[in-house]
Amino acid sequence: MGKLLDRFRQEGPKRLRSKTETEKRRRALILLLIVLAVVSSLSVVGYGYYETSVKPWRQPIVKVNSTVIRMRTFVKALRLNQVTESTSAPYIATVLEEYELKRQYLESEFGIEISEDEVDAKLREMLVSENATDEDYDKQYKNLVTTLKTNYNGCSVKDVKDLFLEPQLVEEELRKQIGDRDYPEAGTLVHAQLQALLIKGSDNATVLRTRWENGEAFDILSADSAVSSYQRDFAADNTTVNWVAKGVKSDAFDNYAFSATPGVLSDPIQDTDDTTTYWLIKVTGTEERTLSESDRTILIDEAFDSWLAEAKDSEENDIIYYLDRKSGAAKLTWALGHVAVSTSSG
Repeated sequence: MGKLLDRFRQEGPKRLRSKTETEKRRRALILLLIVLAVVSSLSVVGYGYYETSVKPWRQPIVKVNSTVIRMRTFVKALRLNQVTESTSAPYIATVLEEYELKRQYLESEFGIEISEDEVDAKLREMLVSENATDEDYDKQYKNLVTTLKTNYNGCSVKDVKDLFLEPQLVEEELRKQIGDRDYPEAGTLVHAQLQALLIKGSDNATVLRTRWENGEAFDILSADSAVSSYQRDFAADNTTVNWVAKGVKSDAFDNYAFSATPGVLSDPIQDTDDTTTYWLIKVTGTEERTLSESDRTILIDEAFDSWLAEAKDSEENDIIYYLDRKSGAAKLTWALGHVAVSTSSG
């Protein structure tokens, strides 16, 4: 019962704080308010700095699957290529996009990555001759650093490696791999044995066909002014027939040359690569032959270009080109405005 009554008994007066304790609490409160004000101010300044000096450099320019190429890389590429005009700048973004496609394909299809040692070796090759000493290389390296700082708005040697040398190595290796896969060295391919003229204008082609049909010598026909100068140089001796590998000429050429009856002179065939020119073709026969190095190079180039065009349009690749979007014009303007500005942020 006593304990129950104690619950209703009036408590005694609380002890009053001393002046010292009150002053301590007041100072602590003031200090807390000052700290909060400073933190708030720094937050505002930090946010402003991020918005004006950090965030713009992180704007996406191109996305290639899981890789996003941002403004910082784009501006550095513009600086290295000394591009300052809006008409040329989008091309640099396209180059960055294509490089990333090549790099990803080289890794995924062939399991190859370019090493830092390979890039370093490429840099040395760019700066000095094969027999140069390390001292020669160090001298040229320092000259490169100075040149980049002075003439390329503070770009670094690393920028040269990342945006110039490594892309070169990636493309060289990718061309080699595609060539070895599709057109191996010493490999064979169907060739057509033939005589052919590439002629400017359909009327000229008709006239030359009549002359050919009437028995005029091929070397005389090939010297006619209407015949393409490129085609005149087609062989060292235009009186002989030539072996042509399938794929090194145009589709129109191949469609006839590799299906024609031997000995039959074609009607004028409009060339698919240049519609103002026309082929006259007489095939002797076809057979499998070893590819010449020059024909192999042509076929590898065509295979590489065909792969790249397909890769850019393929639904398997998730590509976003942000310069084509609503904010693209503003991004392009911002980038060009910072090409000539060398800052730590850039």
